[in-house]
Order: sequence, then C-alpha cells, then structure tokens
Amino acid sequence: MAFKAIGVNGLGIDVRGVVTDNENKEVTSFVSSHLGMGYFYLSPTAGKTYTASLSYPNGSQTIYDLPMVKSTGIVLSINNDSIPKATVCIKANATYCRENRGKEYVLLIYSGGIATTVTFKLDSPTISLDILKRRLHTGIATVTLFSPLGKPLSERLIFVQNYNQLNLAVSSDKPVYTKRGKVTIKLNAKTRGDSAAPGHFSISVIDESKVPVDENNENTILTSLLLTSDLKGYIEQPNYYFGHVTDITLTNLDLVMLTHGYRRFEWKKLLNNDYSPIVFQPENGLEIAGITKTLGGKPIANGTVTLISPAGGPVLSQQTDNKGNFRFSNLIFFDTTRFILSATNAKGKNLTQITYNKDYPDVLSSDKNLQLVQLDPNKAMQAYLENSEKQLIELNKFGFGKVRMLKEVKIKGKKRDDDYPSSSLLGPGHADQVIHSEDIAVGGPLSTRLMGKLKMVNWVPITGGRFIPMDVTFGIMKVIIDGASGNLDDISGSSVETIEVLRGANGAIYGGLSGVILITTKRSGLKVSDIIASGILPITANGFYKAREFYAPEYEHPDDNINRKDLRSTIYWKPEIVTDKDGNASFEYYNADGTGNYRVTVEGIDEKGNIGRQVFRYKVE
Repeated sequence: MAFKAIGVNGLGIDVRGVVTDNENKEVTSFVSSHLGMGYFYLSPTAGKTYTASLSYPNGSQTIYDLPMVKSTGIVLSINNDSIPKATVCIKANATYCRENRGKEYVLLIYSGGIATTVTFKLDSPTISLDILKRRLHTGIATVTLFSPLGKPLSERLIFVQNYNQLNLAVSSDKPVYTKRGKVTIKLNAKTRGDSAAPGHFSISVIDESKVPVDENNENTILTSLLLTSDLKGYIEQPNYYFGHVTDITLTNLDLVMLTHGYRRFEWKKLLNNDYSPIVFQPENGLEIAGITKTLGGKPIANGTVTLISPAGGPVLSQQTDNKGNFRFSNLIFFDTTRFILSATNAKGKNLTQITYNKDYPDVLSSDKNLQLVQLDPNKAMQAYLENSEKQLIELNKFGFGKVRMLKEVKIKGKKRDDDYPSSSLLGPGHADQVIHSEDIAVGGPLSTRLMGKLKMVNWVPITGGRFIPMDVTFGIMKVIIDGASGNLDDISGSSVETIEVLRGANGAIYGGLSGVILITTKRSGLKVSDIIASGILPITANGFYKAREFYAPEYEHPDDNINRKDLRSTIYWKPEIVTDKDGNASFEYYNADGTGNYRVTVEGIDEKGNIGRQVFRYKVE
C-alpha cells in the first residue's frame, strides 16, 4: 500500500506511523522516503479493521481508518525493480478462487497508444507472469486486470525506462570564453543505435549567476511528454526522476506511479473502439466558416457563399451543404483582417441571413505541474530581479530606458479620411471617395449638386430634370441610402451626412458591379452592426501573428558599445534548429558581460518521434 502526505502548501511532507488492528495490536510501521511518499505491506485478515496512526514533524498526529476488509476478492501487484522486465503477480483469496476457478481473465497492457492483451485461466490462487519492457514504449504503461465479463478489477501504472532517448552531443569551439566573446556551438543528434537523427530542436542559453536553476523542479520535454501529461495531480520535482537516473530515483518514481495512478479513460469505449472521431483535425491554414439560413430561419442547401477581401485579392466562392454550412479552408492572412461574406440561395436570390462561426480560443487552464504555492518567491527571483534593476539603470544612463525624448519630426501628407459617420457594411475608411455634408452645394436636386464633385462619374438625364450617375468605364451605378436601395433625388441634400463611392470588391458586396454611391443621412445615426442587410455580413478575423526574432547583439569589434554594460540574463534563444541528414547543426552568438557558468539547454524530437535533452555548460572569465 502506497501513500503520500501533503502539507497545506500542496507539497509533500515527511511522515511516519504505525498500522494497528481492532485489537490495538501493531501490524506494521511505515515512514515516508521521498517527498512525503512511501509504502508498506499489509496482509489483512477477514473480520478485522485497521487504522493508521500518523506523526508529523511538528509533533501533531492523525488517525485514519483504512478501507474495510472484503471477504472475497482478487488483487494485482507488479514488481518493477528489474530493468528488462516487470513481474506481475495476481492473487485471489480462497473464497474468490473457489467461486471463479477455471474462468478466463484478461490482463491488458496499454503503452504508447498500443493495447496488448494476455488471457489466462484462474487455476490457482497465485498467477505470475513477466512483461518484457523492450516491447513497450518509454513512459507510463497501464496494466489492468479484467474479469471474465470484461469488468476492470484492478489497475497499476508502471514507468518503463528503455533508455532509447536521443544522444545529443553538444560542444563548443573553446573551453573558456571572454566577455562578449563569440561562441560557436555544435550539435550532433544520434539515436540509441548510433545512427544520425535529423530532427527539430530548441536552444536556450542563460547566465546561471543571474538565473539560478533548480534542476529537480524543471519542466522539460522529458517530464512533460513522458510523465506529467499522463498523471493526475501535481508532480513535485518532476526532473528529479530524469536528471540522474539511479536505483533510488527509479524506486521513488514507482511511488509516483502508485500515488498518482488514477483512471484516465473509460475502458469499454477503448476496447470497443467507440470513441467519437476527432473533431479538430490538424490545420493547414486558417478557416472561415458559418451557416446560411432563409429569413425564416431554415438552412439553405446548395446556396453560394462568396468571401471578399476589401483590401483586394481573389474572390472565393463555396457551395453550402444540405444543412446550410459553408467553410473556406487553408486561408493565409495576417493580423486582424476584415472580410465580407455574401450569400445567395440556389435560385440566386440574396434573401438570406449569414452566421459566422467565430474561432473562440479555448479557455486557458493553469498547468497542473506549476507549483502553486512557493514558500519564498522573492528568494528564488532575487538574483534575476537585482540584475533587471541594473539593466534598467544602464539603459536609462544611455537614454534607452522606457521614456525617451524624440527629436521633432515634421511630416507632410494628407490626413487619412476614415473617421466619419458611415452606414457602409465595410465601415468608414474603405471608400474610393468621400463627400461630406459641408462639401455639398446648396439648392437644387442632390444629383445636380454632386455634378463635378464625384470623380470618374458622368450624369445621364432622365425625366423631371433628374440625373442618374454612370461610371465612365462600367456603366450605371447603384445608389444605397442608409443600407437600402434608392435614388439620389429621393432625399434632400441638407439631410446628407456623407456620400461614399465604392468600386471594385468594395462595391461588389452591394451587387454594384459598376460601382456604388452610398449615402448616410444625418438622421440615421446607424452603425454597421445596426444595419439589416440581406445576404451580406461583414466580419473581422484574426490572422497569423508575425513573431519577432529574439534579440541578440553582435560584437564584431572589441570597441562596440564598450561604455555600455551588457547585463543580459538570457544570452541566446532559438525555438527551432533543424539538424541535417547527418544529425548535425550549429549556431553562433555573443556572450554578455557576466562571468561564471553559462548554461546551454538543447531539447527536441527527431523525425521518428524519439525525444532528447542535453545540458551543456561553459565558463566565461
């Protein structure tokens, strides 16, 4: 029986105690061996009850009642001390063995996404068998005992250490460097079989005097992929089990398996392959999706949805499925981008309404393996904070602090006209030309007032002394007044707030292939979100973010910035370095002014999924 004692801060605490039966006789004693974890053996007797009396370092004591003893049952235990194999022992008491003798049981071993089953008959009270670890994947394996009816009876987690991690050889061109000296680091990645390992790796270099590292508490590629991601609860000092592997660390790791081995999935679904298909498939680009419906709310099948970018580019079209869904996939655009969605039904009518399925990000959850309570956070950050303060003083000394007085710069140019009332689906600022109320002449119909003011527009006379606008190239232009089709001379010029001319893709969203004259009246006060437009929906989508490259100074000449101190704590960082077909890669950077040990950390994965990590240190004098 394994246990773990946890203090109020969520961390393991030392504990010792004894187990007594209902006659107050001591049955066994125990003491924690690592981070509050430990174990003891107990052979319960039917009809008896047991309690555990615990003593803590502060002198306090607690008594716990152990689970009731069942009159019949079967248990599973595993000895994982041997490197090549794990020995499974299944024991049934006399009553259980007599009632189930000759029945077939199944032992399921789940490792690396692969399930292996072993079937056996309960023909004796004790069944033993060995599991060869070389056939399992490095990491956590689950061993579950199933009854003849497929019901899980007992489960045990074991950690498989096959020593098949990548061999990462990191070397520098010098044993000792000077301040601001140029450093060349070479990386060679090989598999356990000594063959080249082309792969992808991340690099970080820090000044350990400024950023002290507690290696046991580090979260690494090994701890994340092989340990913590497969367990429940907070795993204290996860890198302790990978930094320097010994018999002691393996024994303590087995205690982690025993104390954190809670069920993670439903066996019936796994065995019957009854899991739903993966909803979110790997992405090759960005996606804009939604649904089209009639004005009465029914899905529109076989309709056409068009995606238009006001900034230009290709116009894309998609046909809706029988439920009205549409999806534009594998799109590439950056930052926040505006689009227009236009939809028609199967008959080409735009009496439709469009709903855009926004890509809301998942709710962020805290990493369960980040220590929530730290006894003295200032102590751990003291060196880093002191160095940050020195950096700020140094930057201010040379005028590079947070506040800088800039020299006067005179810029001549036309002010962007994009801050005005507009009923455009695109919003203000997307028109080819804008006429404001103060620019409209007084007296007469609106069409005559606009003559000579709208560029590339001719005026065709109609009855009643009125005129209609015509684009000089494409023909008669469409007129939209506060979101609805109309005629220029239907309204008074004094009621006009703005007149916008839309051409090309901007005008196409209104169906105006020859261009659109869009009028916003003073009384409308409409926002884009207030306009009910059939078959048209403006959207804003988030594109790819252009990541910045990590800054690293270059000191090609000894006198470069000689009067300015280089107090960097992170010397170099590169999220991806790719090794070639021979497993080789190299990178260069310059040291800071700090002396002492510099720590180079390399982590990554090869093309076949093997992971590796290596820490390399060199000295700066």
